[in-house]
Amino acid sequence: MIKTDVVIIGGGATGCGIARDLTLRGIHHYLVEKGDFANGATGACHGLLHSGARYVTNDPEAAHECITENIILRKIAKKCVEVTGGLFVRLPGDSRRFRDTFLKSCEDVGIPTEVLSPSRALDLVENLNPAMEEAIRVPDCSIDPFRLCMLNAFTSRHRGGGVLIHHKVIEIVKEKGRCIGVKAQDRFSSQVKEIRAKIIINATGAWGDQIAHLSGSEAPMTLSKGSLIISNHRLTNMVINRLRPPSDGDIIVPNEAVCLAGTTSVPVTDPDAIEVDPREVDIVATQAEQLIPKFGTTRLIRAYTGVRPLLKAPSGDSRNISRGFQIIDHNNGMFSILGGKLSTYRLMAEKMVDAIVGHFGVKVSCTTADVPLEGQEELSGYPLSKRLKEMDNIVCECELVTRDDVEGVINSIGTKHIGDIQHRTRLGMGPCQGGFCTYRALGIMQEIGRVSPEESMHILREFLQRRFRGIRPALWGDQLREEQLVESIYLGILNMEQHQ
Repeated sequence: MIKTDVVIIGGGATGCGIARDLTLRGIHHYLVEKGDFANGATGACHGLLHSGARYVTNDPEAAHECITENIILRKIAKKCVEVTGGLFVRLPGDSRRFRDTFLKSCEDVGIPTEVLSPSRALDLVENLNPAMEEAIRVPDCSIDPFRLCMLNAFTSRHRGGGVLIHHKVIEIVKEKGRCIGVKAQDRFSSQVKEIRAKIIINATGAWGDQIAHLSGSEAPMTLSKGSLIISNHRLTNMVINRLRPPSDGDIIVPNEAVCLAGTTSVPVTDPDAIEVDPREVDIVATQAEQLIPKFGTTRLIRAYTGVRPLLKAPSGDSRNISRGFQIIDHNNGMFSILGGKLSTYRLMAEKMVDAIVGHFGVKVSCTTADVPLEGQEELSGYPLSKRLKEMDNIVCECELVTRDDVEGVINSIGTKHIGDIQHRTRLGMGPCQGGFCTYRALGIMQEIGRVSPEESMHILREFLQRRFRGIRPALWGDQLREEQLVESIYLGILNMEQHQ
């Protein structure tokens, strides 16, 4: 049995942010995550560090939180943030009245704006639709959610906190009606660990109500699925938004060597039973093409989807639900934190820790807005240009990941999961989506004794199934031809059909 002060369930941005805040205030804790970091909405977002402008007309409070945290994260998380800037583009037919309301609302909230002529906007982003009528510049940025989570957890791990990834909470331990711990099962060994604590924090996002039910409580939410697509190269160096009320397919975000375009909003009830509908891909691609015409001829390499854990609201368009957050004290030793955005994760963590420090007699104030994230140099592998100096033993040509990179991750966290390597090195995140490098990484894992030949085949089959689910909605043109090549390699040369 493990004893600590606080157990955090959930290793997304909010859970990892809470772990870091607790560490800096001297409160011991364990973080438990059923997958790898950023396993839920954090890892399935569009990687946008909001300026708040997207919410400014219908949710000014959330917009103000976003611009405040935008400024903080650009300061404390420099290795996670690319300061791209953003444009809200008004196309023919888009409302001039909405444009005026947008500018006034940005001024009221404190979001700096600059109105640009079409020619000035095209100077900044040459691929923009030349038929645009104007653009408004805002301080949107691109952010790496995986690195953000790992850097927050870095502080916890290196200052005595406990972090368990690939451990699923299967039971909330109760005594006299009060939550006093959790039982977490290792997904690889099936070993069950019991962790006792004074406070349990439910930071599981879309799974919040499920975890709350384990304690006999409720955490009601509205769940909204959002799907996105990835282009095979970078079409813009700025975040591009459509200047209109939030709708499907009106954001394009540059991310390393690619672009992410999204998103949709579809009500769902089960976060574990979601998939991309091909119609969503069509909608997002069509809308993205209106903003950047070259999107129509650019190869799409993947589609993916995640679930937004929104605050409970009456039925209707989930885009109208506040992006604010809520903390629930279940009065049984468990707290749940619901809603919010990736951009406001640090603020959410601060308020959550503020709510529980009294239980430990701690009077230390939050310092996460001022102290830069630790480990940024150790976990900094970008941009790609930095990797051109290390061209020996390349495992992933798309992202220039070396054998040393792969072995370093395997040895540092003892993983048997290919996704853990992807999140820490970007292996398999390029145009081939792991088709030509995953089997090499598994070969390395086998060589150094991390997995047996039988385990490696099982892991490879799981990876290929997961990979195909993401690629299937984008299978046409060049992407279809490449997928046929990948299939021939695995089924023909590697003889995978004999291992089904």
